[in-house]
Amino acid sequence: MKKYQKRIKRMLALLMPLFILLALVINIIVPDKDISFVENRSLQKFPEINKTSFVDGSFENKMSNWFGDQFVGRNGLIHLRYGVLKLMGQKKINDIYLCGKQLIEDTKLPNKTQLSRNLNAINAFTEKHSDVDTSFMLIPNAVYVQNKRLPYFSDENDQGKIMDSIYNTLDSSVYSFDARKTLKKHSEEYLYYKSDHHWTSLGAFYTYQAWQKQQGNDDVSLKDYDQYVVSNNFRGTLANGSGSFGIKDDITIFVNKNLSDYYVQEPKQKNKGSIYDSSFLKTKDQYSVFLGGNKDIQRIELNNNSKRHLLLFKDSYANSFVQFIMNDYCSITIVDPRYYRDDIEKVMQEDLITDVMYLYNTNTFVEDTSLADVLGE
Repeated sequence: MKKYQKRIKRMLALLMPLFILLALVINIIVPDKDISFVENRSLQKFPEINKTSFVDGSFENKMSNWFGDQFVGRNGLIHLRYGVLKLMGQKKINDIYLCGKQLIEDTKLPNKTQLSRNLNAINAFTEKHSDVDTSFMLIPNAVYVQNKRLPYFSDENDQGKIMDSIYNTLDSSVYSFDARKTLKKHSEEYLYYKSDHHWTSLGAFYTYQAWQKQQGNDDVSLKDYDQYVVSNNFRGTLANGSGSFGIKDDITIFVNKNLSDYYVQEPKQKNKGSIYDSSFLKTKDQYSVFLGGNKDIQRIELNNNSKRHLLLFKDSYANSFVQFIMNDYCSITIVDPRYYRDDIEKVMQEDLITDVMYLYNTNTFVEDTSLADVLGE
């Protein structure tokens, strides 16, 4: 037996260099890919060869990364790894819980220093613009709302405590809306995508409905909207991050039956007649059908009787929320602080802002490093 094992080891020792050489040749022949949609990240391109990179060792490191990133059949191996780990009873891959036919991202822990800076900046900006109505909406993630779907003995962090701390830090002049009870009430419904970290249009609707009710408007109903399923093969960031397969989602848009005429304006772009961009439905990034994805600034001008002008600071959760607030304002200026680099005071004056809203999902907000800078703090 030992004799055969030695022979097998000897054969593997001889074949392995040939296998690596063959893989290297194939990788050189096959064009490099820019992005891994399975892992949702950029890939290392073949490194530039020069004297400096050889001397400082950077060429060797980049070459190693290139070989790993561009390895032919890599995506198949990632999917295979997911299948093997799941069969072995693995509960979690890359901070993503495997919950049967749903993937759920774990709670992100706060960057405490930056989080405190962002909250102080919101308070200061609200005080500076005391004549403007300011609201704050922090959306819990599926890990909180649908925690009953998590595997047994999961070690998730308590997102509820993190949210309590955030709300308690905000000044009383900020109108804070807590969506937790509303979403928990509907937790068995399709509130979050199974393969992605975003909430669905239905989750956004229930939050909007509860928000309106808290302000005295009880008339918001699902009957007010035409619903259109624009995709039934969406595979989102969690599917990509875990390497899972076989989990797909529907994307539904909600169109108000009494929606006012409007147009969307973006810097250096022609005015658009829709907040939806169907071209993204042909790409991996299908969620960007809402607003065409994340932009530094967008403006929506509406032909209605409202006198209110909204400035919305947001992350991508707000992209599917905007479809519900269209008739509430005569203009909506949307700013994503992660990409915005201009003077926000200029926007406040030129867009005649009467209302400011902050809308983030909790996992993004606790890691945000941009908001305080945009607010000027």
